[in-house]
Amino acid sequence: MASASIHGAGTKAPGASSPAGLLTASPLLTALGLLATVVLLRALGTVDSDVAWQLWIGRQLDHGARLYKDIIETNPPLWFWMAVPVDRLSDITHIRSDHLLIVLIGFAAALSIAATDRLTGDIGKRRRTFFLAYGALVLVGMPWLEFGQREHIALIGALPYSALVARRRGGRPVSPVLAAAIGVGAALGFALKHYFLLVPACLELWLVAGTGRKWRPFRAETLAIIGVGLIYALALSTLGHDYLANVVPLLFLAYGATGAKHFQDLLQPAVISSFLSVAILLSNWRLLRREEASTAVSLIIAASAFSLAYFVQAKGWSYHALPMLGCSAIALAAALGAGLSMQRFAILAAPALLLLPFSIGAGQALRQSEADRDAARAVEGMQAGDAVGFISPDPSFGWHVIPQKGLRFSLRYNGFWMMQAIVTNELRGGSDPRLTKLGERVVQETVRDFECTPPRRIIVRRPSPSQAKAGDFDILAFFLRDREFAALLSHYRPVARTSVQVFDLDVPLPRASGCPAWSPV
Repeated sequence: MASASIHGAGTKAPGASSPAGLLTASPLLTALGLLATVVLLRALGTVDSDVAWQLWIGRQLDHGARLYKDIIETNPPLWFWMAVPVDRLSDITHIRSDHLLIVLIGFAAALSIAATDRLTGDIGKRRRTFFLAYGALVLVGMPWLEFGQREHIALIGALPYSALVARRRGGRPVSPVLAAAIGVGAALGFALKHYFLLVPACLELWLVAGTGRKWRPFRAETLAIIGVGLIYALALSTLGHDYLANVVPLLFLAYGATGAKHFQDLLQPAVISSFLSVAILLSNWRLLRREEASTAVSLIIAASAFSLAYFVQAKGWSYHALPMLGCSAIALAAALGAGLSMQRFAILAAPALLLLPFSIGAGQALRQSEADRDAARAVEGMQAGDAVGFISPDPSFGWHVIPQKGLRFSLRYNGFWMMQAIVTNELRGGSDPRLTKLGERVVQETVRDFECTPPRRIIVRRPSPSQAKAGDFDILAFFLRDREFAALLSHYRPVARTSVQVFDLDVPLPRASGCPAWSPV
């Protein structure tokens, strides 16, 4: 098959006085300029439900809450500890925490691009401008809806770390300070989920295969990763021991019921796009064996490791595919930026594959569920500081409005994700009594939380009457089987019913005795 190159042979770089020359005079400044523009535009919006929950927890921790006791969360504590300084800085600067987080994540992405620039400085300016600019857009433009997610942070750290390993494999010198800094940043991203450790492990195996006896396990970046890991392990065993004691048993009992029901549910557009980009690159494997393509290869390996993490988790949630899509797309840009004469079909397919991540991200950002629209309408009229309670099997329900309105949240759970396992167990005749007791406990804890922090408004996601007759699960009906909950809800009057039902406080609900000293802020 005929070959082609994205750069014509013998093409001279334009002069610095031309528009193109101005853009390529400083590849890093061009990339950072694009990045800053996108981040500032993104900061005009808010974050998704998971990140809003993270910020809310950070605020509660900053005001005395005990994670995994006062607040029940399924994830390890690092992500929430990261939110505490964001909340403190928000109080100091009087900038809304979600806006501030977007700017801080953008700053981390800028550091990632700057480090990658230092590691790829031997590439020509024109090609490096293309690679860095595209990488910057992927880091901050592609995850529009999922800005600040753990997968987003891991992607930001994985880009320079992959470039660093590629440079090590080629035997090229690296500043120990730069390597250590990259190691710390990558470690903080990889530590957010244990699945992410597959990425440095796979990259290290590739480095061993390429360097043989010259391989050295203890380098500035690996020592940094080990150091961060040891500090986190110590913090988890001391400050985070409630996670191991209270949450891990709950995860083993009920969390497996969440996520994708069938394998085909995992094959979302981001996954298919990632696979196509990797397949295109692997079809040019002989070219990828060249030294100038080492960064592209390292990113292919990172994308493959993130893909493995995605399928091991097997949830099918869109943000889980974010780092595999990002790494595979940047790998394709790196291969094209290296000036390789790839097969013609690869050159023809490349523009579409480079644009797909942004198309997928835009589609996700523009697609808003009926429940999200109804939740936004349901909080109309509420003021900053008002308490609200959400009752929904979906933990993402309604959370995007919390930072927007500055509301307090009354419950220890962000959503009742365990209901799927509890209801499935009921349909099986209550074969697991532990799940039956969990269902009773969750309702009792909800009553207690509402008594301690009476919400002005309770918003319940429930099926329409026709859907309820068809057998769709109605979480409110489940909760109303408890007499104490029914008595509590009698203090509220129903005011609206769409895909959600809204209850406004009608008769004052006295605050219970023996409540914890901490209350939601």
